[in-house]
Amino acid sequence: MMRQRAAFSGPAFAAIATSTWLGGIVPGGFAIVMATGIVAIAARLLGHTAIGWPLCIANLALYPAVWLAMLTRLAGDPRAVAAELASHERGSTFLTMVAATGVLGSQLATFELATAVLPWLLGLAAVLWALLLYGFLAGATLRSTKPTVEQGLNGAWLLVVVATEALAVLGSFVAPRAAAPGPLIFLSLAAFLLGGMLYLLVVAIITYRFVFVPMSADDLAGPWWINMGAVAIATLAGGRLMLLPAFDAHVALLRQVAGPLTLLFWAAATFWIPLLVILFAWKYLVRRVPVRYALDQWSIVFPLGMYSASTAVFSEAAGLPFLRPIAAGFFWCALLAWGLAAIGLVRAAVRLVCSEPVAP
Repeated sequence: MMRQRAAFSGPAFAAIATSTWLGGIVPGGFAIVMATGIVAIAARLLGHTAIGWPLCIANLALYPAVWLAMLTRLAGDPRAVAAELASHERGSTFLTMVAATGVLGSQLATFELATAVLPWLLGLAAVLWALLLYGFLAGATLRSTKPTVEQGLNGAWLLVVVATEALAVLGSFVAPRAAAPGPLIFLSLAAFLLGGMLYLLVVAIITYRFVFVPMSADDLAGPWWINMGAVAIATLAGGRLMLLPAFDAHVALLRQVAGPLTLLFWAAATFWIPLLVILFAWKYLVRRVPVRYALDQWSIVFPLGMYSASTAVFSEAAGLPFLRPIAAGFFWCALLAWGLAAIGLVRAAVRLVCSEPVAP
């Protein structure tokens, strides 16, 4: 017992907290929560409850586990975490903490579990959004030495959109339960529109990166799928807002904006899918890059699951039943991607445990 305690205190704890593998897990590890949560939500929306419930339960364990890893790393080396937040290359990945919190709350609402905690999760997500978004943008702006667009920009920058839209989605679940829903619906609409504006800003730079800067096979990594996932979650936010009743005349007027914009976001998400498939097929089939597990592969699972869930909700909100088979088809793609990523994660964990010596 004394030897076990010693392994989690003093120098042993410092070694764990500052280890390279822990830095590789968080904050990007919150993408696992995002991916698992949205696939569970899509399963529930499409009637696959036997699939959705195990994923939901697994995510309830994953969320605190990743938070524990994040807090361990923060306690061990806060300066390194702060420097990473201010970096162009990795700073945006901290926003997965916001998105994961929002997705978890939306998952609880969808499965009607512990709905009393939804306002607390929304509050936590909002605080994290303000701290991390402005911390990242301010740090990247004030950084004295800056990378080129080729070096510093990747699809993870669109997490500024995903995090913002996650607030809108969770807000749409919390608002009907509030004593005064009008202000919260207004704020959810504001987040929905702000996310759209941020997408236009970032995707313009990404399009420049794609078209005018050389793109090697190694440059095509999982986060580029967030090009699609960011507008897919905007579609989900818009669909959720379209389904809300008109609590207030002024809010009802604002809700009318959600309809055409949601169609625009769904069309944009659909537009990205063929291009991304072509690019990644070129990487793996033409350039024959070996397929190896990496944490950023969860950034492929999340957009696929989000496209399925958002299409299902938009189909219901807009009265377009012919979209539902599309949602159903993409659900199986998302589930397959989740399964492959989960297998890769387990194998990577086993290799890590077998190679890491146990502290005395």
